[in-house]
Amino acid sequence: MGQLESLSREQLLSPDDQRIWDHVYSGRTPGGGPYAVLMHSPKMAEHFSNVENYFRNSGKLDPVDKELIILTIARAMDVRYPWSRHEIRARQLGMRAEALETLRANAPLDALNDHERLIVEMTSALLHDRKMSDEMFARARAELGDERLVEAVGLVAHYNFISMVARTFDLDAPPGIATF
Repeated sequence: MGQLESLSREQLLSPDDQRIWDHVYSGRTPGGGPYAVLMHSPKMAEHFSNVENYFRNSGKLDPVDKELIILTIARAMDVRYPWSRHEIRARQLGMRAEALETLRANAPLDALNDHERLIVEMTSALLHDRKMSDEMFARARAELGDERLVEAVGLVAHYNFISMVARTFDLDAPPGIATF
């Protein structure tokens, strides 16, 4: 890893921090990715883990839409670690290959269907402009409804943070994994 060493559970001094480790890594590979960095601040890592677990397990967004959002951000920020993990998940969920390859290539959005295009354009607008136009907001609200729209905005914010961690601390894809 780049600028910070990965901590092990045993390096965390307090029993409370070790409990946090166990919670954060429940369902994740210990010692890798953004949480390897975030565990330098265990309580903060726990809060971000709880948010991420909400999106994984409780959110109302369609799973493919979640992956479209995450991959759009990972590609826009050129972060290979999140891309590598979420490309696998996107394929498992049945994301259309044309959508995945469009994002990978930073290609024009012509191969996307209307729904995919809206998700990608909305994510890009939030990432780059920090807002949506009134017209895009109306389209997104009509397409997603209020609850899923709020979740989509929250997911963009969360993965903007995760991608920033990956960039700042030079997290790369695991060896042998092709990204973009």
